Amino acid sequence: MSLRDKLEEILPSLLPTREEDAIKGTELIARVRAVLGDSYSDRSLRSQFSFIALEPDSCLARVPNGQGYYLRGEEDEASLHSVFTDESDGNEPRNKALALAVRLYDTAGMGVFVYPLEDDSWEHPDLVAVQWPAGNTDATGAYIIDPTAPQQAAYRSVCVAPVEDAIECRHAFFRALACGLWAHETELLIVGDDAEAAHELSRLAAQFGVGVRTISANEDVLADLPRADEIFRATAADARAMLADLQQPPLAHPRYRHNTVLTEDDIPAAAAARQWAESCIARGRVEAWELRVAVN
Repeated sequence: MSLRDKLEEILPSLLPTREEDAIKGTELIARVRAVLGDSYSDRSLRSQFSFIALEPDSCLARVPNGQGYYLRGEEDEASLHSVFTDESDGNEPRNKALALAVRLYDTAGMGVFVYPLEDDSWEHPDLVAVQWPAGNTDATGAYIIDPTAPQQAAYRSVCVAPVEDAIECRHAFFRALACGLWAHETELLIVGDDAEAAHELSRLAAQFGVGVRTISANEDVLADLPRADEIFRATAADARAMLADLQQPPLAHPRYRHNTVLTEDDIPAAAAARQWAESCIARGRVEAWELRVAVN
């Protein structure tokens, strides 16, 4: 039995039934270990918690815009990433940069899985852009996967970096490289207007196969943009128009890797994005909200 199956079996008896009694991840891990023992690492368990909470029909609910888990009731629905709700600080430059990144990929028809917002995590990228198998969008906005097409997604690990100088660009590049070793493609999306680092980034990109894209928006430009949640909710046409004014030609395109350097066993945080995409493919249907962004 897989870890996912084991958790789905035991979690209903371990979770509080009310949101106000929600328990933090550390306590839930302790309860799980009391049943399953110490065979699984904290990172593997947290990754599974995040993935199970994505499923609207799962037993595990996560407190919106907060920390804690509880037993999902029939009235509970999965909540969006906190950056894209009007309860977040939508005027933060980093939040706006992430919202622009999501719209850059989702308006190109890719699924977007967004990880919890952390400062310079070297364990996972900021988002994963998923290229779905061939299919078509139906009248409801859902993407229906062609059952005769190869049932395999392609994953692009993306780090988003609001930068102000060449040193920050270099730091962001190697973080993107480290976080994307498991994916088919790796890309760094720079949000800023520093031109001095372009030559070095182009050289590094050619050597390591990392794609580099730029959204020309310094803090002043970001300050004039709508809130992060408003960018996220903008229509595809409005989002494309906004990006057309900001997006620069790519400095480098990502190199596709058929054989990745690391697997999700080496980087447990990668498992959540892959499992989310694989569950969509298994259903043969990618719901409209899933085409845009996964839930955390």
